[in-house]
Amino acid sequence: MKFFEKMQALLGNGLFKDVGDLIDRFVTTGAEKQQLQTELMELQHRHEMEVVKLSLEAEQEFNQRVKELEGTAKDLHESGWLGKVVLFMRGAQRPLWGYFVAYMDYMVFAGNWSLKGNEKLESALWVINFLVLGFLFGERAVKNVAPLVSEMMSKKK
Repeated sequence: MKFFEKMQALLGNGLFKDVGDLIDRFVTTGAEKQQLQTELMELQHRHEMEVVKLSLEAEQEFNQRVKELEGTAKDLHESGWLGKVVLFMRGAQRPLWGYFVAYMDYMVFAGNWSLKGNEKLESALWVINFLVLGFLFGERAVKNVAPLVSEMMSKKK
């Protein structure tokens, strides 16, 4: 969207504002100014619509190239039983990782697995938690929990 925002800034605030100032300097009657300003606003709107159209076309072209290069899930159905297995594994990945991390956390926090004295293993536990939970619940969840974990780790040491 940065492209669109730059083009909108260029068209909206740059060129058309300068043309409007130029009109104000050379056209003296109010009716002519109003008519030229209306036409200028219509021209600005048409240019903004063209920029939006070009941006959407570029995005659609990009998405089409991704589909052509990487394929889609429908392509896997054509691969027979192997494609169905890949689709299943793809769909089962999040729940499997989620349950694995939940089990691992339960074992550690219940005291069944001891991480005392092994900083590398403890660090790995936190890294795995952040990776999997960030993947499952998104960046916002990790950002919300990170200060709490940081505070816990600093108090522990």
